[in-house]
Amino acid sequence: MSNTGPTYTLGPDFRKRLRAFVDEILGRGAREFAQELDGIDDYVKKAISSGSEEGLRKTPPPEYLLELISFQILDDLNREAFNKTKETLIVMPDCLSIHNPDCLREEGKWGDQCLECVENCQASKIVELAEKYGAHTIFSKRKLVEQLTHYKEELGSMGVIGVACIKMLAMGMRSASEVPVPSRGVLLNFSGCEHWNDQPCASEFAMEWLEEILREKHG
Repeated sequence: MSNTGPTYTLGPDFRKRLRAFVDEILGRGAREFAQELDGIDDYVKKAISSGSEEGLRKTPPPEYLLELISFQILDDLNREAFNKTKETLIVMPDCLSIHNPDCLREEGKWGDQCLECVENCQASKIVELAEKYGAHTIFSKRKLVEQLTHYKEELGSMGVIGVACIKMLAMGMRSASEVPVPSRGVLLNFSGCEHWNDQPCASEFAMEWLEEILREKHG
């Protein structure tokens, strides 16, 4: 094969080199993030043996690593464009307020609004932080592309920050690129939602990480 494409052309030994590269990355990733990913194998085995219908619970360790790498690459690629936008929308997961059964959020077609009904809820703290930097906040919807399209039309020049778990964050950033709006992200320290837990609890994340992104853009 002598023809070449306009962007890339696979060489004759490409598959061999790709296989070796992936094996190296997986091995190094397992060692580098052993503390963070410890317990996943047992968790997956338990989900399978119990007959759980929650597909996310059966996610194997290499997929966690794949999504972590994807998130970091997308975050790096979007950083400059994100900082050039005028407005910022922070999209929060429902699981941040799951510890509060009496959540007084205001329901809306394009996402629910946090009313800061509980002071120590991280959703409330996000709203407080957003006000400091002139950003907007909303709870995520399943139809994320439609949600972001609405807010882009409403806000104009907009960048989005997603707060989400390992499996959802890079996926959401890819959805944002379809709108398109430049996105950055903050990972949950752990996911407490019902998709992962028989007894759901409030998810948590590093608020300092979110503020670092806001400060870099808005000063």
